[in-house]
Amino acid sequence: MMARQRQVSRTHATGVAALVGACLAVVAVGGCSEAQPPPLSSPVEEASLNAGAPLILDGVTVVNTRNGALLKNRTVMIANGRIESISPGGKRTADDTVQRVDARGKYLVPGFLDMHAHMAADWSDPSLNALLMLSQGTTGYRQMSGSLELLAQRAQDEIAPFPDAPALQVMPGDVLMGQIAKDPDDVRVEIQEQVAAGADFIKAVDLDRATYLAAIAEARRLGVPLAGHLPATISVTEASDAGMRAIEHLGPNSSIMLSCSSDEAALRAMIGERGEHGAPIFPDAVAWILQPVIKRVIQRVLANPILLNDEDGYTLTQRLVDTYDEGKCRALAKTLAATDMWQVPTLIRLRTMEIADAPEYRNDTRLKYVTGDKRSLWESVTAEFIEDVTPAQKETLRQFFELQMTLTGVLNDAGVKMLTGSDVGGGWIIPGFGLHQEFDLLGQAGASPLEVLQMATINGAVFLGKEDTMGTVEPGREANLVLLDANPLEDVQNLHAINAVVRNGNYYSRQALQDLIDER
Repeated sequence: MMARQRQVSRTHATGVAALVGACLAVVAVGGCSEAQPPPLSSPVEEASLNAGAPLILDGVTVVNTRNGALLKNRTVMIANGRIESISPGGKRTADDTVQRVDARGKYLVPGFLDMHAHMAADWSDPSLNALLMLSQGTTGYRQMSGSLELLAQRAQDEIAPFPDAPALQVMPGDVLMGQIAKDPDDVRVEIQEQVAAGADFIKAVDLDRATYLAAIAEARRLGVPLAGHLPATISVTEASDAGMRAIEHLGPNSSIMLSCSSDEAALRAMIGERGEHGAPIFPDAVAWILQPVIKRVIQRVLANPILLNDEDGYTLTQRLVDTYDEGKCRALAKTLAATDMWQVPTLIRLRTMEIADAPEYRNDTRLKYVTGDKRSLWESVTAEFIEDVTPAQKETLRQFFELQMTLTGVLNDAGVKMLTGSDVGGGWIIPGFGLHQEFDLLGQAGASPLEVLQMATINGAVFLGKEDTMGTVEPGREANLVLLDANPLEDVQNLHAINAVVRNGNYYSRQALQDLIDER
């Protein structure tokens, strides 16, 4: 089996990243739903300053996420989980039922959205993971792996580990995966079942061309979006024309970069000769789901799918680097900017895979929040990366990551619609903190502080069709907010300066959340 795994191409191998995350979610559902701990309620609620009572933030500067305007010295009244009013500061009324916070010198922004996360299927410690996300200002997320069982749990309100946990905004059913044999007819039936069960969107990973086109047509017929991985045999513009809603991980890899290559035709032919997605990793899907040994293989691949790469795959990657044509890429970006297709780069996920031996990951003091088994897995897989990937191959990966950063900047400069996502669930991605690492990388790729803030807030609201209830600090919006100690429009780093988080109208100081985390 391992011999077959090593045959997988670079195009396929990195594409397996979200595929395996999805697979692991499928594996996890059967074994973890009953093991979920009982919901936390009292400890978290007790940490809130107002615990459901009305809240007033006095003297705060409200940041307009639409245009970057700053409304200084405002009084923000919050009640019943929503922003009730925003008025000029200075007017104070005596009311013992209202909790007041002196927010002078602070900046108020909407809660952050992690638009690529694998949280609902992570059974290691859901309460701690949710607390970590909340402490870092994440008040909502887009779940990128699911199942019919998870959809049923959500329908019964059984997903959130405690009442003020970050909100699961949308989720798919079982991910459509090319490595588990599916033909167009099968995939149509599965999409129908998922939609009937309440799936908000369809996620496709590593499908062949015919099956992908059938899937996107069926999803469109049923009125649900399709997102996920772009097959290397489908151009970006073709996918956009077909109605693909979002591309994750910039393709991943060669899928978008192929359209930026001066040698595109030859490289696509090369991929075609190797097969659209290589030999199946799991010849027996039932055995894959049931056998513990194979589950462990899945977990290792999830931690870093680069380990599936082969020599020809590295050759393809290097050719993509060597033939990158920025003029062609900018023309493509201009075309994409005029469409309704979104990009979720997850640069932090790409970096932890492609530069997995970076010491800052292994030496991160925040790894104390990661369960022992998971941390051991990450360290083991990274040791394998260090030993098995040659210096030349590591240099190819480093160059390719820098090219992905360049591509992200090109897309952003052209006005392509973009979202922040951490791909939490993958190796070295710590809940909550991973999203802030994504902020930093987006800034390094050329996005302005305002653009990063928009990707993390209002863009997600627009993508979800919820801009009337979230994504801005305005009366009537849900009171899911982050209070910052510094102006987020001056420096991306200021997005890390969290003073407090408001979730469902309940006020949590950063220290109160940290205390809850430390108690676990």
